[in-house]
Amino acid sequence: MSPARFALAASCAAAALALGPPAFATPTLMPLPQTLNLGEGALPIAGAFVVAWDKGCRDAFLDRALTRFQADLERLTGVELKPGAGPRLEIACRPDPARAGLEAREAYRLSITPQGVRLEADGPLGVLRGLATLRQIVETSPVGVSAPTMTVDDRPRFVWRGVMIDTARHFMALPTLKRQIDAMEAVKLNVLHLHLSDNEGFRVESRRYPRLHEVASGGRYYTQDQIRELVAYAADRGVRIVPEFDVPGHTKALIEAYPELGARPAKAAGPMAIGGPALSPACETTYRFLDRLFGEMADLFPDAYFHAGGDEVNAASWAGDPQIDALKAKHGLADKAAVEAYFHGRIREILRRHGKTMIGWEEVAASGALPRDVVVQAWQTSNATAHATAKGHRTIVSAGYYLDLLDPAAHHYAIDPLDTSAAGLTPAEAQAGRKLHPLVGLILTDALVANPLPALTQEQEALVLGGEAPVWAELVTDEMLDARLWPRAATLAERFWSRRDVRDPADMYRRLAVQQDRLRAAGLQDRANRARMASRLAPGASEPLLTLLDLVGSVRHMAHDKRVAAILRGEKVVQHLNAAADAAPVDSLVARGFVDRARRYAGGERSLAPSLRADFDLWDVNHRRMTAMSAQYPSLAEVLPVSADIAELAAIGTLALDAIETGRPLTPEAAARGQAILARCEAFEEASARPIFAFFGKQPPGDLIVMVTPGVRALLEKAAGLSASAAIPG
Repeated sequence: MSPARFALAASCAAAALALGPPAFATPTLMPLPQTLNLGEGALPIAGAFVVAWDKGCRDAFLDRALTRFQADLERLTGVELKPGAGPRLEIACRPDPARAGLEAREAYRLSITPQGVRLEADGPLGVLRGLATLRQIVETSPVGVSAPTMTVDDRPRFVWRGVMIDTARHFMALPTLKRQIDAMEAVKLNVLHLHLSDNEGFRVESRRYPRLHEVASGGRYYTQDQIRELVAYAADRGVRIVPEFDVPGHTKALIEAYPELGARPAKAAGPMAIGGPALSPACETTYRFLDRLFGEMADLFPDAYFHAGGDEVNAASWAGDPQIDALKAKHGLADKAAVEAYFHGRIREILRRHGKTMIGWEEVAASGALPRDVVVQAWQTSNATAHATAKGHRTIVSAGYYLDLLDPAAHHYAIDPLDTSAAGLTPAEAQAGRKLHPLVGLILTDALVANPLPALTQEQEALVLGGEAPVWAELVTDEMLDARLWPRAATLAERFWSRRDVRDPADMYRRLAVQQDRLRAAGLQDRANRARMASRLAPGASEPLLTLLDLVGSVRHMAHDKRVAAILRGEKVVQHLNAAADAAPVDSLVARGFVDRARRYAGGERSLAPSLRADFDLWDVNHRRMTAMSAQYPSLAEVLPVSADIAELAAIGTLALDAIETGRPLTPEAAARGQAILARCEAFEEASARPIFAFFGKQPPGDLIVMVTPGVRALLEKAAGLSASAAIPG
């Protein structure tokens, strides 16, 4: 640097220091609080906060929370905050007898002035929620760590704000689950629902029935001490753990350990049978077994709620069993639904004796025979919420929130727990799907179709406890969980916490990019694990693959599941989740950033042209690197056509930029070329856009969707609009 330039830079830096901390924009909070009023100025934070307890509920729980908070600030800011050197943090809090339950008081008020911070909370969990907000408010700038002055008055909209993690299909290690709990605390999620048994495994040590973990776990299970450790870890972070042991269906592993509990159908179910073998509802042995097992599990999980599954009981699993036929005759049970209601009623009584409130998937309420104290989890469509609440059941909404289906964050964000018809196939889509393939009619039941329904009444709305985002693990390993859950779960944390009118997807994505980096700084491993997976696929040369992965996403709605196609062919296949599609992000914020800039450029922000050209240059060079790399690593050859499409999009985007900058319209040949590549990429994305249909559509090479297509289309349409003769249809 020349002396003159050095002097200029030094004077600018001195001026910046003299001016003090920069002006703050509205903080990038997620979830957004109920009310926030931004002040003027900032609170400098030169060291760790000096905590002063005004009154109320200080205890070891909150002392640990404060220790964790101070350590997190150092990780998030990268600055050593020396004890006793920072501003004052006053905390006032009332005791809360319900602090560990559904009715825990989580409201808080936060006031930040240039002199310090005051946090007032309705209970200990309110302190945790206020500290979570304060973590997000603290910012780092060239002149140090500080926080903008403001007041926040906040409380959750729903009391149940959860995620469900399936540990049966793929076992999730304890450190992995703890990472998710840490991230949940950061965004104010408060329920971790663990799916602990299914056809593939039973995942908890049972000392009463040891064959469950010795035979039915495949050697991968949680010891009882580990469960206690995890429950305590979660409780410290304001997260309740609700266990699920799925009965009477999804019990193949349990029946393999204790065959005498299984039903004896006249004919074995075929390979397309959903739910697998089922327990016998006709044998008292079944109920004695479940009474003792659930009693043992109830002691491990202190929460008042206990999930007993109840979904997808296959009719073939009970058909022709003489004992079940006798049960139906004895109790006047007309059909399978009545038998299920009988079974669930018995389970409800067992759980009540052990001090638990039963939760079941929406099927448990189908007959209308269960008492209203059973909580229903709506999962197939939003209609199920309306039906369950109409019968008087408190309801947890999961319809529309299945993160394992790999829909983008905006899709989930647009669905409110109180919507009655937003999640599920429309009647028109279902009709079209049945024409797609003969098997669609067999798979597509009426329960997957969301018919238009009236809005919930006030009484029904009061019965909706909140929402829960499931991550089923057929296609999710321990290594993949961070990326499949985050950052999209943060958007659902906002949907469940913030006001209903917080609905702007553009603003959500702006804040989500910041929240994703915060979660990574705090320990989330999504990016690190993706790099490890890429390194396995291309040791020593993974950078081009990582660049490609930032621009794509995996096909959705289980279209990547090779087992389905194998079953249709009468074959069996073991799918190793070790392909590029398994490492791809679900909703790449890098790709989203490009799309946003391209649309803004098309809307008139011409200063963005250099950054867009840099993107196009990178895509072109990266394809050449991918081509060379595939010769060394043949397994990557399957993704080369996708890389080629992205390079072609780069060429089209460059031509569009040139046309816009010069005012000269695209040639008809260039316009047609652009339309062709865009149509191909969009058709591949549409092929897996809906559940069930995805199994029968033609999927893209490598099962990778190109995520930058909307941005290139915006540029192409702007360029084509320069001349009516070159217009491109939308």
